[in-house]
Amino acid sequence: MGRHGTRRGAHRNEPEDAGALRRIGGLIESTVPKRVEPPRLLNVLVISGVILGLLLFGYSTTQIYLQFGGSPGATESPDPGAIAPSQDATADSESDEAVSNGDGRDQGPQTQSGSSPITVGYEITQTTDSGFSGLVTITNTSQSRLTAWELALAFETAEVTEVRDADWEPIEDGILARQPGGQDGLVPGESATMGFDAVGPAQSPIRCSLNGHVCGL
Repeated sequence: MGRHGTRRGAHRNEPEDAGALRRIGGLIESTVPKRVEPPRLLNVLVISGVILGLLLFGYSTTQIYLQFGGSPGATESPDPGAIAPSQDATADSESDEAVSNGDGRDQGPQTQSGSSPITVGYEITQTTDSGFSGLVTITNTSQSRLTAWELALAFETAEVTEVRDADWEPIEDGILARQPGGQDGLVPGESATMGFDAVGPAQSPIRCSLNGHVCGL
């Protein structure tokens, strides 16, 4: 028989206020956030794949727009197949215009700037009261064989009347001499000479060109 005032069914060692403590503990436990379970691996992979696919689709769409749409105000690039006029063609046209003047009269051979691998020597060998004689030496100072040569000489007040050891013709203010037809060109280091007679005071040419290149005397 128990005493009046004791709880029925309670453990003898349990304090009388254990019910109140249990209620307070339940209340506190309800306010604490429960542990969130991490997402499953399959869900993570699916979401990552969808995001990656959207990024790739947006990148490819941008590239197609840049390639086919072009940016506003962009200028069209020149056609790579178009052929620009070459310098040689321009030089040839200028030379053709320089050959003739307004009335179409021949002005003689045209010369080009730049040194030539052929050396031209000039000397006066004899003078007289009416004229003088000269000798021109052409030397192949290059490393290759010279198959043919053409020499143009112009004088200020002299007129060439005779040329030896070369085929020649008079031009407006001088002569145009060529390698004789029987000769076989000049090998490196070999020379050819050409003599001439002229009427007028002894003098050096005012212009000289060999195979189209200006030569200094």
